[in-house]
Amino acid sequence: MVPSPAAGAARGFAIANFVTSLQVNPDASLLVREDVTFEFQGAHQGVYRTIPVRYDRGGLEFALRLEGIGVYDEANRPLRHEVSYPSRYVRITAWVPGATDTKKTVTFIYRVRRAILAFEDHDELYWNATGHEWEVPIQHAEVYVNTPPGVSDKDVRTAVYTGPRGSVGQDYRVDRVQRLLRLTATRPLRPREGMTVVVGWPPGSVGRPTALAEARWFVSDNWPFSLPLLAFGLGWLVWWAYGRDPAATRSVKPEYEPPPGLIPAEAGTLVDEKAEPREVLATIVDLAVRGYLQIEQITTAFGQPDFMFKRLKPIGGDPNLEDFELYVLAKLFSTDWALNMRLLSEVRRDYDHVFPPIRDRLYRLMVADGLFPSSPGRMRRNWTIPGALLIVAAFVLPGHWPSWLDAYGITLPIAIGASGVVLLGWSRAMAHRTWRGVQVLARVRGFQEFLERAEKDRLERMPADTLHRFLPWAISLGVTERWIFNFDGIKVDAPAWYTGRSPFSLDSYHAGLTLFGRDTTEAILTTRTGGFAQGESGFGSGGGSGGASGGGAGGGGGGTF
Repeated sequence: MVPSPAAGAARGFAIANFVTSLQVNPDASLLVREDVTFEFQGAHQGVYRTIPVRYDRGGLEFALRLEGIGVYDEANRPLRHEVSYPSRYVRITAWVPGATDTKKTVTFIYRVRRAILAFEDHDELYWNATGHEWEVPIQHAEVYVNTPPGVSDKDVRTAVYTGPRGSVGQDYRVDRVQRLLRLTATRPLRPREGMTVVVGWPPGSVGRPTALAEARWFVSDNWPFSLPLLAFGLGWLVWWAYGRDPAATRSVKPEYEPPPGLIPAEAGTLVDEKAEPREVLATIVDLAVRGYLQIEQITTAFGQPDFMFKRLKPIGGDPNLEDFELYVLAKLFSTDWALNMRLLSEVRRDYDHVFPPIRDRLYRLMVADGLFPSSPGRMRRNWTIPGALLIVAAFVLPGHWPSWLDAYGITLPIAIGASGVVLLGWSRAMAHRTWRGVQVLARVRGFQEFLERAEKDRLERMPADTLHRFLPWAISLGVTERWIFNFDGIKVDAPAWYTGRSPFSLDSYHAGLTLFGRDTTEAILTTRTGGFAQGESGFGSGGGSGGASGGGAGGGGGGTF
């Protein structure tokens, strides 16, 4: 039960010597060697060194790239080590054999790109040689710097800052041996104190990286930014190969009748490659205009406006009805074919995720009619799902990927998320029509132009039911208001399919249809749990240097484990 002296000994460490050698290379890179002598008290597995690699300069984030990281012992033998990138640092963890109540020297070597700062009147090395984040004192610190060849002593300017971050202590001595500067701290550095060296010489004394090296470094430093570009390029290639409509030579010209064999819902979906609630509205109105329904606007006992659907004739086995139209009628009357009347408010309470299956039925009809090669919704989902997954990955992956990717900070998650947004953007363009769909689209566009710009003299010569007969097409194509008011000044009979609360006029007709469209859209989008299913509502009516010991690059700290 009595602890042994070894078990009771305090565990800690100190730094006896911190010697930094800075070799300025001809390409303005820097080779850094740190010989750190640790005094271990108690048993330790090894040491770690942390160096900041992301800095704020002029309001922008600057990334310092470290390459060729190695760790060695006194005999210049490699030590087992790991490199990670927590937060804004690189952490070099090294295992040191026999680190128990002894003194060991550990050497850290790494290369820094573009370490020399270029100014108009001088080039400058500005380096925090020891770091100011050590929690133990540094008994002795010195820095060796090689100056460029051909630079005289009088052209070399030096400054050293000692002390905690932000201080401008001058406790140092400068010695020069040929091209080598020796900068020595004249006092021990207390915990969280460091030593920063600044060495300047005339501009142009150090070469610059070659264009190839600059390009290689740029790509290596900024490759995450290429991810959105790659996503865009991939999307463009797929769109070019598969997402475009087939080439069509038919020009758009006015059409005075809708294309044969097409229902209004197909026309609206063909134009924007997307089924919307107004296509369902157009189908209901088209069924009413064709005599299957009558729609009457009423006022409930509570004074609220409502609409009554009345089924006028049997629909079973009717060859003039598409399966899609039967499906819409089934949603209106809950597949109870003995039921002849239904309130819109009752329909709203009975619906449960109605619009998505109606939309899918419409897509299947258009594929069967040869207007689309496959469901536009599926073609968009093939890109929407990967795009959404990339956006989720931008939030989930950081902290779970290899630690070397942490060196890119927030840039990589942003690039991944941006790639997802690019794929989402391409999803809107991936739905495409068949060759027949393109030909029919030209006729639909021509008919839409007629609905928007019909001349009064032509309308006067057309059958008396033209307004009501083409109204479902105007609804589906989003030109309801323009189509109705094209008949301003023309005698129009009241519709047989719709009864409003006010005497018939174009204004009351438009107002009643707008209210019917809004309420019906809410009904087909409402779910039993409240809220709305996906979709849109409404008919639509158309159309220098200096610094402190905390300054410069380099810095950081470390410890033992």
